[in-house]
Amino acid sequence: MGFNSIQENMNIQKINEVTHLLIKVREVTNEHLPITHSIIPYQILLVVMYHHMRNEKLSVKQLFNSGSFSEMGNRYHYRKLLENKWIHLHDNPADFRLKLITPSEKLLQAFSVITGDLETAFTSILLDSSPFDLHPTNTSPLSS
Repeated sequence: MGFNSIQENMNIQKINEVTHLLIKVREVTNEHLPITHSIIPYQILLVVMYHHMRNEKLSVKQLFNSGSFSEMGNRYHYRKLLENKWIHLHDNPADFRLKLITPSEKLLQAFSVITGDLETAFTSILLDSSPFDLHPTNTSPLSS
């Protein structure tokens, strides 16, 4: 087996592992977050959690400028997340014109569960991978 063949098999293996990891992320987040058929709520929740975990304030304006989605789509999903108590809206003490967004306890708990589920899944996927196991025998997780 030449160098290029070995390198190609290693690249295929890495792609296989990453594909499995991304599928698992999709499964776990679909199970615990209200992302249904649209990626917009997923984007909103990720941005809210990202800023929260960095102890950064997040305004509504910053949130709407963080993605490449339409303002109407953003506003619809933003309102749904507020109504269903996934995120909270607060007055900004430094500027009353700005509203700040924070994660709810519900969202924080969901991310805690997701973190545990993904740690377990990633360890399993990475430990169970073998360089020549390029065609898993189970059915496609996307078919469910």
